[in-house]
Amino acid sequence: MLPKQTNYNVGVYMRLSKDDERNGESLSIENQRKMLTDYVSEQGWTIYDEYVDDGISGVSFDRPGVQRMLDDAKAGKINLIICKDLSRFGRNYIQVGQYTDYIFPMYNIRFIALTDNVDTANSQSAGMDMMPIMNIFNEWHSANTSKKLRAVHASGAKAGKYYATYCAFGYLKSDDGKRTPVIDPYAAPIVRRIFEMRASGYGMKQIADVLNDEHIPTPMDYQYKRIGKTDPHEYTHIWGAYSVKLILNNPIYIGTLAQHRSTSVSYKNHKRVFYDPSEWIVVENNHEPIITQELWDKVREIEASVSRGKRNKKGDLAPLSGLLYCDSCGYKMKQEYTGGNGYKKYSTYVCGFHSRYGKDYCSTHRIYTSVLTELVVSDIRAKLQLIVDEDKARKQFLEKKSGLHNAQTASDKKRKHEAEKRLAELETLIQSVYENMVLGKVAEDVCIGLLGKYQAEKKNLQTELDTIQKSLDTIAQDENDVDEFIRRLKKYAGFEVLTREMALDLIEYITVDECVPRSAEPRTIHIYYKFLDKPLKNKKNALK
Repeated sequence: MLPKQTNYNVGVYMRLSKDDERNGESLSIENQRKMLTDYVSEQGWTIYDEYVDDGISGVSFDRPGVQRMLDDAKAGKINLIICKDLSRFGRNYIQVGQYTDYIFPMYNIRFIALTDNVDTANSQSAGMDMMPIMNIFNEWHSANTSKKLRAVHASGAKAGKYYATYCAFGYLKSDDGKRTPVIDPYAAPIVRRIFEMRASGYGMKQIADVLNDEHIPTPMDYQYKRIGKTDPHEYTHIWGAYSVKLILNNPIYIGTLAQHRSTSVSYKNHKRVFYDPSEWIVVENNHEPIITQELWDKVREIEASVSRGKRNKKGDLAPLSGLLYCDSCGYKMKQEYTGGNGYKKYSTYVCGFHSRYGKDYCSTHRIYTSVLTELVVSDIRAKLQLIVDEDKARKQFLEKKSGLHNAQTASDKKRKHEAEKRLAELETLIQSVYENMVLGKVAEDVCIGLLGKYQAEKKNLQTELDTIQKSLDTIAQDENDVDEFIRRLKKYAGFEVLTREMALDLIEYITVDECVPRSAEPRTIHIYYKFLDKPLKNKKNALK
């Protein structure tokens, strides 16, 4: 039992969460203040200070008001804490119990939860006996409320309701019930430009540098400037690669609302955890897009590319940077510069493994950048010349890609038609045999034998059909791939120089074999084109 005290310096604690606001005036801060100050006055005690947490959940004790009150209590400034009820002090039964059973007695602090009849100075009261149960119930209430809110948010997200605190850069929230994103005339062109720069081969850091050089405000700076408030956060206020990445990976810009992407561990632990994309709540065509689906897909393709590229000291990014691999060891080729001291400098590519570990691990595979670029340019021009006769080029590309000829495709389609026709006949035969057995026209043992025969044939035909359909689907996809390659190739008809955008648009990667001095064997440079060539499986690092 606490030592007897008669003079009390009282700390009055009041808390209201956002969920409590729905219950009306009965839980308001003003209502709590009047109830508690009246009680303290009636007892003849002195109020040292009031401690308020407005709009904050009671699950966590990391609240500014309650922390300030506990600091004052430990410092001996107050020796009595009073609140309206136990749920106002907290909804975590373990932490509430720690304070009431251990910490407050240690500092000789009396605790009163007025409407729950809890008073630590009277340990024999019914309120004190019921306190553990009330604490558990208060926490259950928070858990149940959290569960209901999650269900409401999930339902709203499925209906296209936008729950983000801040609207994505490029959009504003409309005044309709769903807070539908509407295009922001100022920010939307910036977003579109970010996607276009990435699609043309700019790296995320380079995009951020361009935005910073032009003094374009960051999304958060723009948000606070637009609403006329001062940003309370402390950060550099400049664009970075990560802020660019967040924009490039947000499907909101193609009119798709993707929510339920992360959640807290629990109603107690607010650490964010991220859902797998398959668990997102996605509503397509929810609002007006800022970019086209084609631009979005192109950026996705670049994100998945093996090329990351590396800039030189001038900040330039070579067209083929990150796309070259050593044919022997599979490591990426590294760009180097030779010459100097009065001699003209030349750019070359060498095996990255050799550059790092030396000749004992791999040879140089050195090749001049100008030579390699000319070879690539010549090959692209040859393909452009080939598509002058598009039908002939398409057939040639298809044979290279799939190794399948029109004759085989026609044969598969014919066999598919025959198999489907026979399956329909079998269905009729099975039904006829069964009906004849019921009518007594066919003996039961004969019926069972025929049914077994027909079912076995049906199963084999279905397996064959599945195989044929898979082959036809592959051919159809190959045809789509070839058409896409030809479409991209046409964009660069009459080009003069190889650009980074062109290289990323057409080339998957390139392998460079060893250069053997004075060898009669020609050197092999293999260009793997997107949608056209199948990557070599024995290149251990080719797709890493």
